[in-house]
Amino acid sequence: MSDKDSEILEKFLKDKKGQHYNFEETIDYKASSGSLQLDLNLNGGLGPGLHRFVGMNEGGKTSAALEVMKNMLNTQDLGKGFYIKAEGRLSSEMVARSGVKFVYNAKDWVAGTCFVFESNIYEVVVDAIKTLVDQNEDKQRYCFILDSVDGLISQVDIDKSFYDSNKVAGGAVIAANFMKRMSISLAKRGHMAIFISQVRADIKLDPYSKAPIRQTSATGGNALLHFANYIIEFEPRFRSDMILQDPTKKQPDPKTNPIIGHWAKATIKKSPNEKTNNTIPYPIRYGRTGGKSIWVEKELVDLLYMWEFVTKKGAWITIGEEFKELVSEVAQELPEKIQGEANLFKMIEENEKLTEFLINYFKSNIGELI
Repeated sequence: MSDKDSEILEKFLKDKKGQHYNFEETIDYKASSGSLQLDLNLNGGLGPGLHRFVGMNEGGKTSAALEVMKNMLNTQDLGKGFYIKAEGRLSSEMVARSGVKFVYNAKDWVAGTCFVFESNIYEVVVDAIKTLVDQNEDKQRYCFILDSVDGLISQVDIDKSFYDSNKVAGGAVIAANFMKRMSISLAKRGHMAIFISQVRADIKLDPYSKAPIRQTSATGGNALLHFANYIIEFEPRFRSDMILQDPTKKQPDPKTNPIIGHWAKATIKKSPNEKTNNTIPYPIRYGRTGGKSIWVEKELVDLLYMWEFVTKKGAWITIGEEFKELVSEVAQELPEKIQGEANLFKMIEENEKLTEFLINYFKSNIGELI
């Protein structure tokens, strides 16, 4: 580019300063999903911009979104959460499990907390998000959760009859308008938005396949598909996903072999990397509160095998010398061998310092696994 061209471009950028983002700093970070295995497929976690969490009822969409928010608030000094309650959810049990500090009064909304905004009117929701992003003099970093896209309705439709409003493709129009206004500013300025929506399932038969293929479509139209950085679909739970206290026994029993958790499954439907269409199972432990529902200790056992820190032969598990040296400051006098995987799991879960060390170690070295 010639000097004349540079001068023209520089003048243009200055004249249009309020209509582009070239003079603004790009803010980037990663917020963990809470699952080490899922983070491996997300290049370390979710960053600024729009993400979609989709799935059927009871798939764990809201819980997963709140987990990301919790980790964003815990790692960003100026982080604030903004939960848009467009449906009648967010139960007291969900609040207790999340580990997020929710507030319902604007005066109580400080860094590290999440304000609950109760509205399902599209124009009001968009105005709220746009106002916070555009009038952000203190450089706060927001994590917005819209729960859900399905619950939104436009002000115009409120005044229409049920029949007339039902004829409008509200979700698609809402999504397109919002993303055209906000997609760049969210990503550029370090804000994250997680839009939750339901999926509809149709069984379509492939004549060349022996089994039916499940096809799903989510509400919100093509705009959310186009603008989203990640689209993650959360699968419903089945009996085979249950985690029993004694996994060697196939049948659960409330007294002798209770169900203590389940395997959640997340499929990455869209990503900026080669992980698209990967399905990642990760364990959920029942009865935990304070943002500890994801059973990360159980994931650590899998990672120890993956990195060959431990090896298994028959019923015996050998602990490698490299691993002993790595954790020597937090776990002295480890045995050379452990009989049974249950005892390996017990060793990790009962040593909080060892668990914390391994979590931080794998997170800091997560790039080597990708």
